[in-house]
Amino acid sequence: MQRLRIALLGIGNHSLKNHVPSLVRYVEEHPDEIELAALCDVRGEEAQSVAEQHGFGRVYADLDEMLRQEALDGCVAVTPVRATLAVASRLIRAGIPLLMEKPPGANLAETRRIVDLVEESAARVMVSVNRRFDLALQSALSWQGDRSLQYLRATMVRHQRVEEAFVQATAIHAVDAMRSVAGDVKDFRAEARQVAGAQWLIVHLEFIGGQCGTLEVLPSAGCRSEEYAFFGADYSISARVAEFDVGKVKAWEDGELVLEEESGKGLPEYVRNGAYGETAEFIAALKEDRVPVPTPAAILQSVEICDALGRGFERPRVASRT
Repeated sequence: MQRLRIALLGIGNHSLKNHVPSLVRYVEEHPDEIELAALCDVRGEEAQSVAEQHGFGRVYADLDEMLRQEALDGCVAVTPVRATLAVASRLIRAGIPLLMEKPPGANLAETRRIVDLVEESAARVMVSVNRRFDLALQSALSWQGDRSLQYLRATMVRHQRVEEAFVQATAIHAVDAMRSVAGDVKDFRAEARQVAGAQWLIVHLEFIGGQCGTLEVLPSAGCRSEEYAFFGADYSISARVAEFDVGKVKAWEDGELVLEEESGKGLPEYVRNGAYGETAEFIAALKEDRVPVPTPAAILQSVEICDALGRGFERPRVASRT
């Protein structure tokens, strides 16, 4: 089988920490499956250095030039959010399967435009929300199996994250992770307070499946941590996402501790935190000629909820598309 030709667009800090090493690792583990055909970034000299270090083929400073010169099977786009709509639209219209960063638009209106464009063109587009592939969360879900979930709690803690769009750009990880566990949200309400220049949120959620949950967003609480806890009849699970530690998972059943593990021990951060897992999903979808998940439509409700929270809790029009 001919190797898939993959391009990377963007070599900012997040890309260098997560997407570049994930692609390189995939090539090392599956040398006959993909080729790192091209790298594109306006910083030409830096892009050339990254390409030489990590085995990318040709280097471009312009997306349109890359698309004219390269026959691509897929593209990973890691661009500033202000450029997301333009870049994603160009790649979708060019017929290039796309793994794009979250959020899929600078605002809710742009996200909905992307969703509509993907549906109109039947494009294969995946959104990078790596918590869905986080090793600790995956381990917790695997242990939970078919046990009935009653209550879900998520706590996102950060240090001095006072930017205005924190909820829309970062807390979306927690909202989307909760939806990936419990399903779509039926309703929610939130309480807010200002602490050390940041807005803290306590969000109470009711899921369509009947479960309930609480999300705590504490952007100025002095550390970086993120934990998810599942509760049901006679069992509890806690998972600390591997972004900030080794991915500690504990499970209790019938009053006994029955699982205690470090899901990402010995693995690099980009593997622990799910970045490699989402890369593998994107490439698997290309190989199998299917739509990679999650799609923009699948995370639209996460964007809608975060948009409403960021604007003062006005209820959004809830999307039911998956």
